[in-house]
Amino acid sequence: MKYSRRDAKKYTHEHMKGVWAAIPFPFTQNGELDEAALRRDVRRYVDDLKIDGMFIGGLVGEVWSLTMEERFRGQKIVLEEVNGGTKIIAHTVAASIRDTVALTQHAQKLGADFAIMGNPPLNSRHPDVTFNFFKAVCAETDLGVGLFNTAISGYSLSPQQIADLAEIENIICVKDAQPPAHILETRKLVKGKLVLCDPLETNLLDNMLFYGDQVHMSSPAPYLFQTPGNLPIRNYYAAAAAGREDEARRIWATLARARVVEQKWINAPWSLGFLPKAAVKAWSEMVGLSGGNPRLPLKPLTQVQKDELRRDLVWAGVLEKVAIAAE
Repeated sequence: MKYSRRDAKKYTHEHMKGVWAAIPFPFTQNGELDEAALRRDVRRYVDDLKIDGMFIGGLVGEVWSLTMEERFRGQKIVLEEVNGGTKIIAHTVAASIRDTVALTQHAQKLGADFAIMGNPPLNSRHPDVTFNFFKAVCAETDLGVGLFNTAISGYSLSPQQIADLAEIENIICVKDAQPPAHILETRKLVKGKLVLCDPLETNLLDNMLFYGDQVHMSSPAPYLFQTPGNLPIRNYYAAAAAGREDEARRIWATLARARVVEQKWINAPWSLGFLPKAAVKAWSEMVGLSGGNPRLPLKPLTQVQKDELRRDLVWAGVLEKVAIAAE
């Protein structure tokens, strides 16, 4: 462990910085977890895209489709391959406290930097019950534990619930996938206690300049928008962190068309209750990652849809950057 439980908040404020990606788990043609492909992708994230941290085993990783054995194995593959080369936050929530503790302790044993938990499923949703779930898990790990506040779980934590949970010693951050008003109120209540993470890349620069945000944690944008040798998100983050606002804004603006494509294929469907993992994987494959198909109950994009996505990425200039990187 790099820190003690009582120092978890301090460590997080000092080290959870930069551009973090939520990564998919690739599967073989017969639907098994593809270890070789996952290792290749991790090397690209770390070596070529210079990702500062990775969110593993979450929604982008199709957690709902994974067995407990696969969740353990996914953690092991990524942490072995990274070998300290970038930071890892492992998504560990499960239906039961015991399974959640097991996944969290496994991540800690393998050397993960942090754990993170979506809103606990299959409970009464009463604030006291939710609080008790987090408190029980946090008592059995020394890892800093983040809150992943997503309505995909069937409900969302209120800003006040997040503030209450912030009093737990090793609750360290919140990935607040919520409307702007919710995020703003949460900022007010947890300032100085938790690292607040808005998962939309398009908001990152303004959040850094206006609110002092220190991390993009996390989304697929860092590997969908960036290619080897072309790292605009990393570059505008660095410029903003160094106080070069005009430079940061110029770089940020170059991604306007890519964000239009992201909104069409990923963010808009997500806001309507869909899980756009087929689009994430198809886009990933088009930019040189493993991609492949999602697991059931999700269906892959049709060929017509893939052709449309490819045209959109050509319009956005994304595939031109891929071709340049390959030269």
